[in-house]
Amino acid sequence: MFKSNPDFMRMAPTPERVLAVCRLVAQKPISETDLRDAMSLLNADVDIQPITESVNVALSELDLIKNQNGLLTLAVDESIISSPTEFRRYVSARVFQKKDTTFYLFTRWIIAQNERLFSLTNWESMAKTCAQEQAELKALNENAVLGWRFWAAFLGLGYLSGTMIIPNMKLRLEDVIKTEFAKKFKCNEAIRATDFIAWLSGKLPEVDMTGKLPLALSAALRTLHELHIIELATWQDGEKIMLYFVDGEPINDFTHITVKEA
Repeated sequence: MFKSNPDFMRMAPTPERVLAVCRLVAQKPISETDLRDAMSLLNADVDIQPITESVNVALSELDLIKNQNGLLTLAVDESIISSPTEFRRYVSARVFQKKDTTFYLFTRWIIAQNERLFSLTNWESMAKTCAQEQAELKALNENAVLGWRFWAAFLGLGYLSGTMIIPNMKLRLEDVIKTEFAKKFKCNEAIRATDFIAWLSGKLPEVDMTGKLPLALSAALRTLHELHIIELATWQDGEKIMLYFVDGEPINDFTHITVKEA
């Protein structure tokens, strides 16, 4: 799922399945055969391929579990699998720093499409268009994108709606702000938007922030502002950061941002 490009991202190892594998392994060391039996409830009619692929993702791609003398054991602190939120933040911190994966490269392309996404009305058209435009992703196909969409939604890149994804990185941005912001800045204190974006560009490497911010990130900032998690303000004579323009939106730029203390 998160291998170096080209990687045919699979639909079977969903976030929920990978987390379930980790929680089962956390109970006690277990062989892969016994784990498959436990997750399939010894039902011979259950397809074990999704279980096997989920184990591989947890073991080889996310380093959540390890194999010691034929037994699978948890390789991380149990707090990481204590909730979907902690699990999501662990996975995000890993997968978005690996810039050579198909997952990362396709994510970066998707975010850059902005409103064009609404014209790519199904997953097949997304895959074909990206493969035609990005030489490094020429092997991308619909099945890979179908696998990508589950993790993209789980990691907070947008919201699934039928056969498309609505670009709004609210959850992804909120995770970064809640876990990293206070290490650099003070909460409840207005900071310059330019300083914030310079910092944020290192935390969200999948987003190009060199010009006007893309729709997905702009939507996230507006959403967090409406939820009073952050406050966007435009001060006279301040250097503006331009959001992706949306007709009817009251905020299309900001010079300062305040992150509210939780």
